[in-house]
Amino acid sequence: MSSTVDSTPLPLRQSEIQQLVAQGCTARSWNAVSVADPLLPERIVAVDFAGKVRIGSLAGDVQGQDGRSKPAGLYRAVLENCTLGSGVRIANVGELLSGYHIGDGATIENVGRMQTLPGARFGQGAPVAAVNEAGGREVPLFPELSAQFAYLLCLHRYRRELIERLKAMAAAAAASFARDHGVVGKNAQVVGASRIVNVDVGPSAVVEGVQSLVDGVILSHSDDPTIVRNGVIAETFLVAEGAQVADLVVLTTTFVGQACQIGKQFS
Repeated sequence: MSSTVDSTPLPLRQSEIQQLVAQGCTARSWNAVSVADPLLPERIVAVDFAGKVRIGSLAGDVQGQDGRSKPAGLYRAVLENCTLGSGVRIANVGELLSGYHIGDGATIENVGRMQTLPGARFGQGAPVAAVNEAGGREVPLFPELSAQFAYLLCLHRYRRELIERLKAMAAAAAASFARDHGVVGKNAQVVGASRIVNVDVGPSAVVEGVQSLVDGVILSHSDDPTIVRNGVIAETFLVAEGAQVADLVVLTTTFVGQACQIGKQFS
């Protein structure tokens, strides 16, 4: 999963640092903060910078789910080791936003903690108990997982060479996810979340009002956005493109296929 970011970061000018300080910003080291030129410092207010932070152009507006436009910029947040694309809006991050590459036009607003820990695998490779909940026919999570793949892996166990090759394919795909940063895709929206740890969010996805997301991937596409909202709790999961997960759903070690709809306190 990738995001588009500005490719020409520049160090802050002394006059820009002075303006940011006057607007309530702080930094462990201003030398670790790089920006696109021209910077719009008036759109960076009450932000605490830690580690290396790279900021793209803050020109333009972002549009929310309610149709209202808001200015891009950084407002009342703690940013640590993040790379921000152009036209991003980050506002009211109460505790920490750490270890993320944020795609162009994305919104992160009213979030408690959103963090990627070093060496995260985003739940990929975790075994899901299928067919037999007692075990023995587990299917590993990985982005290319399909019903056909799971069928072969679960119900053709007697074909040892096939099973070993399928497992190797899944392990290689899961291993490719191991990295020290998460991704929020282009035009994605993460709004009103209490805790998000080691979670990738695909382009144009909507994550709204969730309680806790830990170790997972939300795949999405601009033509078929994925929606996760309203009190969802999920740990070790993969949600495929176009799916909708809402209304106090609880997921644990779960694969949600393309265009699936899950709601009303399902667990």
